[in-house]
Amino acid sequence: MFYPSIHIKNTEVASLQPLCIGICFPGTLPRHLLQGIIPIHISVSIAEEYKSFTTPVVEALALDGYPYSKCSSTLGDVSGQLSLGGHKISYDNIDIPIPFLPLPSNFSPVDSYHWLQLSQQIQRWLVFILAESQHWKWGCDVFWLAFVGACPDFPNGQWPRWDTRIPLKGQFIKQWLNAGTLGVDQSRESSLEQIWVEFCAHAILFHPDPLVSVN
Repeated sequence: MFYPSIHIKNTEVASLQPLCIGICFPGTLPRHLLQGIIPIHISVSIAEEYKSFTTPVVEALALDGYPYSKCSSTLGDVSGQLSLGGHKISYDNIDIPIPFLPLPSNFSPVDSYHWLQLSQQIQRWLVFILAESQHWKWGCDVFWLAFVGACPDFPNGQWPRWDTRIPLKGQFIKQWLNAGTLGVDQSRESSLEQIWVEFCAHAILFHPDPLVSVN
């Protein structure tokens, strides 16, 4: 179920803003099954009491991949294509999926390898997010939390390269670089536990549901 933003036009009427919804298809198909086009059935409806005023219209755009996959298409491409059709989209109204949340049930906040995997997932997603959207600043913050969770000695020691499209900015990473660590007397495990506390506080802003999957 999706909830489009409401634009108030005047004291008497309002309109629903367009939603940009991505549909991806994980996995691969055997080539011998490909007999031309593959139909996809999508059904969209609105509550009964609104049907006399508006009807949802679905516009299909063939994209070379999905915003957080290894492809060239971005949400900017999507919004640009919809704009050509006469739809002006506010970046803050785009319903952007967050594929790395919830975390897997076996995620351990004191395991830097788990943080490394998470930081890589966030990075693949973040570089395709519109910098003008609310998700961008939030995504940068959670990326640096995960990155430092993977490399608690950062900027010292060894650490993997990150995509340069992600700026070294944000309250957390700024404090971390100024202090060197969250506490010079803290053990590695204590530092990771503190990072986890801050990650949870940031994540809930865009993911109010349980942060870790429950089997």
